[in-house]
Amino acid sequence: MTYSLIIFDCDGTLVDSEYLNTLAIVEILHECGLSDFTMERALEEFVGLRFSTIMANITKDTGFTFPEDAVSRYLNKVRALAPDHMKSIKGAKETILAAQEHAETCVVSNGERDNVLTSLEFTGLKDLFEEEFIITGLMAPNPKPAPDLFLLAAEKKNIPPSKCLVIEDSVTGAQAGVAAGMDVWGFTGTHHDPDTQDSRLKQLGVKACYQDMGALMDDLNKIQRA
Repeated sequence: MTYSLIIFDCDGTLVDSEYLNTLAIVEILHECGLSDFTMERALEEFVGLRFSTIMANITKDTGFTFPEDAVSRYLNKVRALAPDHMKSIKGAKETILAAQEHAETCVVSNGERDNVLTSLEFTGLKDLFEEEFIITGLMAPNPKPAPDLFLLAAEKKNIPPSKCLVIEDSVTGAQAGVAAGMDVWGFTGTHHDPDTQDSRLKQLGVKACYQDMGALMDDLNKIQRA
């Protein structure tokens, strides 16, 4: 089956920023006195979630109250760490351009909008998408793992979910794509344990997983040109 809309996640899929974002989260948590949250734990528990969701979960579990400026401090931390830790993903630009030969494309991310736009601009990908179709966390009632953001993308493009393909790296994103009734492919090339992530994603109904963006692009071309 060919697809009419290819939906890309941002962090961990187009931009290698998962480590950066997680490091910023851990540093803010430590500044707040929550030293139990190590990088290893954060990479297991937080990838794919908005910082506001992470704070809400911690508050629910522990009763801890975050300072009012926690989100702004997190965003500032990400910007400060970006020059040293944000990386482009090999083959991401080529995959986007290949997708655009045969389908509509957009970005759907749980991330804070300023962070997403900065990440795409920093890696030279922002101009490949109309800003209207860079869809971020607060543009729908519920973030991933709810399907709302993906369904919004399909609605904005006037394309049925059954004709959409989602490219995602996280469990949270995969759950959202499957719940939206879309096909999902997993990208595990940025994950700290790609083989385990491959298994997790496929258990959720992800159709295929790739550690290399070039291999993903090759398969996408085969399908779309069929």
